[in-house]
Amino acid sequence: MRNLIQFLKKFRTFLVFFVLQVFVLTLFFNSKDYHRSKMTNTSSSIIGWFVEKKHNIDKHFSLSEANERLMDHNAALLSQQPNSFYVLQGDTYYVNDTLKKEQFKYIPATVINSSSTRRDNYFTLNKGAAQGIEIGMGVIADDGVIGIVTDVSNHYAIVMTILTEKSNINVKLLKNNEYWFLTWDGKDNAYAQIDAVKRDISIEIGDHVVTRGGGTQFPEGIAVGTIAEVLSKDGEQTIGLNIKLDVNYNAVYHVYVVKNLMRNEQLELEQGYFGDE
Repeated sequence: MRNLIQFLKKFRTFLVFFVLQVFVLTLFFNSKDYHRSKMTNTSSSIIGWFVEKKHNIDKHFSLSEANERLMDHNAALLSQQPNSFYVLQGDTYYVNDTLKKEQFKYIPATVINSSSTRRDNYFTLNKGAAQGIEIGMGVIADDGVIGIVTDVSNHYAIVMTILTEKSNINVKLLKNNEYWFLTWDGKDNAYAQIDAVKRDISIEIGDHVVTRGGGTQFPEGIAVGTIAEVLSKDGEQTIGLNIKLDVNYNAVYHVYVVKNLMRNEQLELEQGYFGDE
């Protein structure tokens, strides 16, 4: 109490001035319509500025939840695409579509760690065995193929991207179904390579390359890239291709892990004929 009294004595002049100032300003603004209006507008502007900032902050923190919902929605849509179903009976279709069986499902995930400038490049996903991810599953993004899952824990997964020395993705030319294996020479993360292409195949710059399908990792027709350069050497019976990849591996964030519901059946049947996958 003594300290409060001493404080009031010390600053009594300022306090009296402040009270009188507030009183005078109140009388002034209340007596003049113009000034009262300006004061109200100024207060409204200040309050509006704080409200807008609060809204922007709230919107920023809600983006993560919105993105998760969008990824789940996209995964459901991918599962309904024609290339996610296995046709059970030739070209005969019924209205209720009972002759198609779902073959591929998609698990949305986020890239939480990555590399794209090394000789072997990998992604870490924020989903793992607890969400149904297994070693050997393919991984895609909205723009195209990413790679294959090579290691899994309960809540995380490691993906070997196309940009690795061991990459060997089964692809085909969209316009005529000629198929090869896609590899990477380690030089430029925007381009991958195809070797041993027969010279008599009709190839043009800009032709689209997609996944062949038939393996267990990817459905048919997932985007890979376009032919950017034909590599030819005199005396060789085959040529090589430089493929401009559709995916920018420096900017991948949202991905989908491809779950092939018929994978085990195919692998068991092919065992002994095609070697280990």
